[in-house]
Amino acid sequence: MSNSKLLLSLFPFLFFPFICFASSSSFNTTPKCSPQQTLALLLFKQNLSSMHAPDDLACRHLLGSDYYPVMMNWKKNTDCCKWNGVTCNHNTGDIIGINLSCGMLQGIIHPNTSLFDLPHLQKLNLAYNDFTASQLPPEISRFSNSLTHLNISSCGLVGDIPVEILFLPKLVSLDLSSNNGLKMNPYVLRNLLRNSTHLREVVMAHVDIGWVLPTSLNISSSLKSLDLSWTGLQGKLPDNMFNLPYLEKLDLANNWYLTGPLPNVNKSINIPLKYLGLSSTNLSGDTLDSIGYLTSLKYLDLSSCSLLGAFPKSLFNLTHLTTLNVEGNMLNGTLPSSLFTLPLIEDVVLGFNLFSGGLPSELFKCWSLKQLILRANQLDSEINQASTPLLFIQLINLSLLDLQSNNLRGVWNFETLLSSLPNLTGLDLSYSGLTVLSDDSPTYVNPNFWFLNLASCNLNVFPESLRAMKKLQYLLLYGNNIGGHIPDWVGEIGGNQLIAVDLSNNSITSLPQFQWGGVTQMSIKSNMIQGPFPPSICNMRNLEYLDMSNNSFDGVIPQCFGNMSSLGMIHLGTNLFIGTIPNVCAYNRQLKWLILNGNQFDGEVPIFLSKCRDLEILDLGNNQLYGTFPGWLGDLPGLQVLVLKSNNFHGPIETSSTIKLPFSLLRVLDISHNQFAGHLPGKYFQYFNAMKDAVRMGSTPEYFEFNGKYYSIVVGVKGHQLPFPQLLVDYTILDLSSNKFEGKIPDIVGTLNSLIVLNLSHNNLNGGIPHTLGSLLEIESLDLSWNKLTGEIPQSLADINNLAVLDLSQNHLVGRIPQGTQFNTFEGRSFEGNLGLCGFPLTKHCEHRRSPQLEVTDGDGDEDESGFTWKVVMLGYGCGTLPGFVIAYVMLSTGKPKWLNAIFDAAEHMIQTRKNKIRRRYIFIGK
Repeated sequence: MSNSKLLLSLFPFLFFPFICFASSSSFNTTPKCSPQQTLALLLFKQNLSSMHAPDDLACRHLLGSDYYPVMMNWKKNTDCCKWNGVTCNHNTGDIIGINLSCGMLQGIIHPNTSLFDLPHLQKLNLAYNDFTASQLPPEISRFSNSLTHLNISSCGLVGDIPVEILFLPKLVSLDLSSNNGLKMNPYVLRNLLRNSTHLREVVMAHVDIGWVLPTSLNISSSLKSLDLSWTGLQGKLPDNMFNLPYLEKLDLANNWYLTGPLPNVNKSINIPLKYLGLSSTNLSGDTLDSIGYLTSLKYLDLSSCSLLGAFPKSLFNLTHLTTLNVEGNMLNGTLPSSLFTLPLIEDVVLGFNLFSGGLPSELFKCWSLKQLILRANQLDSEINQASTPLLFIQLINLSLLDLQSNNLRGVWNFETLLSSLPNLTGLDLSYSGLTVLSDDSPTYVNPNFWFLNLASCNLNVFPESLRAMKKLQYLLLYGNNIGGHIPDWVGEIGGNQLIAVDLSNNSITSLPQFQWGGVTQMSIKSNMIQGPFPPSICNMRNLEYLDMSNNSFDGVIPQCFGNMSSLGMIHLGTNLFIGTIPNVCAYNRQLKWLILNGNQFDGEVPIFLSKCRDLEILDLGNNQLYGTFPGWLGDLPGLQVLVLKSNNFHGPIETSSTIKLPFSLLRVLDISHNQFAGHLPGKYFQYFNAMKDAVRMGSTPEYFEFNGKYYSIVVGVKGHQLPFPQLLVDYTILDLSSNKFEGKIPDIVGTLNSLIVLNLSHNNLNGGIPHTLGSLLEIESLDLSWNKLTGEIPQSLADINNLAVLDLSQNHLVGRIPQGTQFNTFEGRSFEGNLGLCGFPLTKHCEHRRSPQLEVTDGDGDEDESGFTWKVVMLGYGCGTLPGFVIAYVMLSTGKPKWLNAIFDAAEHMIQTRKNKIRRRYIFIGK
């Protein structure tokens, strides 16, 4: 009995380990994903594919090099709770989260997608994939009992956001941004912002909500973050926009038609707003005082808001401010010294304003400063070498210094500056007025240094300190005095991190073997480099932009060059290359620009160019090409510029395109100085739609030089070849001069009414000048000289107000010269060589209505071999628009506009009396 009692008393202790073991085993068993939910995911995967070459900068920023197809481990007979991007409830095994962002996915999101068979899903993130042409299905409402977070940004969605988005009452965060084809109607937006009581974050950037009036929005007081940038909003903001009790972030940037004064701020309550983005809006009104009461602000962006006058003092009240951007306004005066006394200020962006004077002393005591961007102002103080390290040594946290495009003076030592700023990772002193010297010795460089622009800083060596910049992405040293051979160690700079290299406009004579496998943009133009094409360039597989123009490269371009599949722009002009044009279209289907002018290429225009379907600019001028006109180029749907000038082409121009509207986008056609014959190609003229009623499309230059939007050519004006750099490509030109065309000028030329330059000179054209040319109301240069034109000058030409250059000389024209605003300004040389003409500006008076009979003379005259001299070259200046129009489309050029003086020095005696009357049409791109 006693033994029984003993056993009973020991029972709990004897069996407790087994109980604990069994209990712990049960807790360690996590439920697996159910077969139904596994099948739903596999069916979803089945309808998608993986992209082969993802190139999304946002994904690279988020994930770095760890960028792979996210569904690669989604396989049958495995637990889906362990799949990439899948989160399960640990207790039930239900799928509660799917994150496939940056997953390299491609396909269509169908209304019956199996994702909707996941009844417990709380978080869905499909951002940064390619679901182009998909619509957000109304079936999204099937998640009404569970979904709290929805992110389908940057996926290519289109169409209207369904009203069913309102049937997600538990939604906390909604991000549909950067789907440029997506629209939201006013009813949906108003109810979303008003009635979603759990909603804390709404991101709609780049979604079209332009027909929504902001004043109609009744925003829920629960909202903490609202991004409506780039949405087309217009009108005034609600009065309570700045007074919402929980709103911490408000981004309304790039809604230019948002107008009116800023909303008032209730000074009696604590406004929690920390982030305010108003860039590129018209919301500033007459005062920014209300912003000064948002004392919790940390980030404020007022860039491109048309702010005028002195820096607004109300911003000095923002003592919590860390980032301020007022770039791109017209603020003037000296730099605001009080700004640099704000205790937490880190990033100051004051570029593209009118600030003058020097750098305030308070700036150099601002220890919290991390980024200082003062580019494109009028700062004009002197900062000499001795004071530079003493000034900057206190800015121990400074990571980016940008003084580009100012009028500063002084000499800075590159190595001293780097060692004084140990956290510096980006430096731009280009066109600042400063001279940068290097003692070519190694020094400390921040290992994360990524951006360097020392353009036009009088640098004369390749600083050895660059060797330590292993993560450099942008190396811009153009417009300096660097000469001789580039050091062999240059390949160590940046490694595979290097993206852009610009060494143009120096005195470099030879190059090392490049080892920059990651470079996408490279310019070595306008140096003194000799020798064959560098074969190491063929190893730069990521290269998209290559400019080697204006050097002395020679020989045949190697075959490996044709294997580069990423090139979008090739500029090899003004070199000494020989042989046939290399096959650059064998593996490349994305080439847009091919510029080979000014070499010694021979043979016919190769038919393989028809495979470059994206070609926009083709310049083969000034070579030794021959054959007939390559009419098949008209099959290229996007061709805008075609230059075949100064070659050995011959024969008539016949329509040989296989498409209905050949050359319909052509804006520039220059086939001058060849041996083309027959009639002018009137059949082609009728297809030149881009030369008819075209709207000029100016664009703003990008910050970096590699933007691919500008192109420079040389066009004949007044019989002389003139280059005009620094101009936008938004002009239309037709130059068929110096050929053997005959017959009449077709009336259809008058329909090309956006032409700026028309040059038909030095041909054998006859008949009268068509009255329809008077419809060319945009024309600024008209040259019909050295033909055999007869009859009178149409009065309609005198009605063209923009006409600045006119040359009708050396024809057989008769009668009275018409009088008109522009014709009254032309000199006699515009009309000389027409014995039957009379009236101003000629000295011959018109005494009779009937014109005298003319003795037909040889149109070639007795001048030089080309048929004209400088006497003819300088004909025809009018006082209308300056023939700066005459054209040049620039790419990658900077430099002060000294070219303008050089071009007109030779003509100074012709235009000095009218110089002040000329209306300039050119647009400067850089300094």
